[in-house]
Amino acid sequence: MTIADTTQATFAADVDSDVPVLVDFWAPWCGPCKALTPHIEQLAADYDGRLKVLKLNIDDAPDGWAHFGVRGVPTLAFYANGKEHGRLTGPSTTRLRVMVEKWFGDLGLDVPVALGAAGGDAAVREPARANAQPAEASRSTWRSFGGDAAAKAACLERLRDGAPNGYHPSALMAGEGHAFEAAVGAPEKLGQLLDMLYWIQSGRDPLATDSTKQQVLELVDAMPVGADLGPVADDVLYELGFASRWEITQYFANPQSRALVDQIAAAHRLAHSGEAVAVSEWAALQRRAVLLVDHGCDADVSQAVESFAAPIAEWTARMLPAIIDRATHDESRYPEWTAPERSRIDAIQEADRDRIRAELGDFHGDGDEARSAWMAKAAELHAQFDRQRRAEQPELYARYEGWLGFEKHTLMQICADVAASLRARLLASAPSVR
Repeated sequence: MTIADTTQATFAADVDSDVPVLVDFWAPWCGPCKALTPHIEQLAADYDGRLKVLKLNIDDAPDGWAHFGVRGVPTLAFYANGKEHGRLTGPSTTRLRVMVEKWFGDLGLDVPVALGAAGGDAAVREPARANAQPAEASRSTWRSFGGDAAAKAACLERLRDGAPNGYHPSALMAGEGHAFEAAVGAPEKLGQLLDMLYWIQSGRDPLATDSTKQQVLELVDAMPVGADLGPVADDVLYELGFASRWEITQYFANPQSRALVDQIAAAHRLAHSGEAVAVSEWAALQRRAVLLVDHGCDADVSQAVESFAAPIAEWTARMLPAIIDRATHDESRYPEWTAPERSRIDAIQEADRDRIRAELGDFHGDGDEARSAWMAKAAELHAQFDRQRRAEQPELYARYEGWLGFEKHTLMQICADVAASLRARLLASAPSVR
């Protein structure tokens, strides 16, 4: 296995190879880049001799973002005979493996036998887990606040006293130097869901910051002492995705994607009823989701379906904004804003980002302060360009503002429903009094 570094100066020569080349565009400050690294190393080992893997630090490349057309990191680009064949931005490990297999197939090349039979599925790499047990069989038991009412009171006090700037509910609940799970006696996912509810609403409407903080306080106040809150976050996310007015199957019009999402929903309902769904079945659904790009679906749709095709236990609080995104881009809910208009706005905003990079250059520097200063300048330019665009195309931006109002209203509705579901489940988790 060999993974080599490349530079902008040597790039053309490095990708001109007898075997396909996978280039990892990364940056030192990028957390997802670091998380993906061991999986890229494993991929290089699995394809040893068949695939050349290169890494390029995009921050070290002069004008590298624009030169290589990189919009975000990590970006993985696949080259054959010196020419780019395909690329992925921020892929899951499943997507990376499946797409490398697909690209090999496009070129008429064989993948390693072990991978060709398995597709890189987790079920083959972890045979002991191939036949999953129902979630209830292996779930941990929790005891909220360690059964101590004073611990809950201290959490609430920290939440009330938390500074408005950088308000972080789960960290405040835990207290300085303490982990959420140890301090609260509940899964970290529950804290992440509280964080996400606060950040989404206050970020979309700064005027709602106080009411959103009050919502968090009411939710924490609803947490019973000494209860097992283990299943609460998973149950809330399941309800949002598959048993609420926002359920996910309604957002996929393409026949192939809709059929697959229906199967994903059926698997989730089966698992929620207590039946076992094999790891290999989830892996097969995820693989099919990745390959939707071959059936008239764009990468965004494929990635959304892939994210839904994981057991609820693997869902994170990030599924809340993912479902909000599906709902707010559903043309049947707001037909006054069309896909072509959205594409025009996307293209304008992409062009403005390119203008910002042309004026400021790519970020080069060390430390959070330098990055914050660069981002502040970029935000100032973005506001300037946005004012210019609105003056140039008032009708388009008037319709865009209409959609933004719809988006905000829908976002707040979904968050209100999730908060209500969460509160009801917290209250219902109270230990029975004997």
